[in-house]
Amino acid sequence: VTIFSMVKGAILENPVKTKDLKRATGLSERMIRDGINNLRFNYSVPIGSIRQATNNGYYFIRNQDDLIATIAPIKAQAKQELNVINKLKDNLKNWSDER
Repeated sequence: VTIFSMVKGAILENPVKTKDLKRATGLSERMIRDGINNLRFNYSVPIGSIRQATNNGYYFIRNQDDLIATIAPIKAQAKQELNVINKLKDNLKNWSDER
């Protein structure tokens, strides 16, 4: 309930920081992430996150721009991870072919 209340009041330009959620709830960082995902997946709450050096934290997604700000870095990270998977598969195939 506390996580939801704090995030619901936060906006993209002023997200609630994990340290503030930890202070308010007494939960660990891992438990906060689990709580956020519980709200997203089990209660369909549109919670966004931003990971910039000067402005990071969680916020309530209110419009398409907020959604894009959350989705873009997740897509980029997923693409990088897929590149690693494909490269490892190629490396194994090439390594096996050479032996």
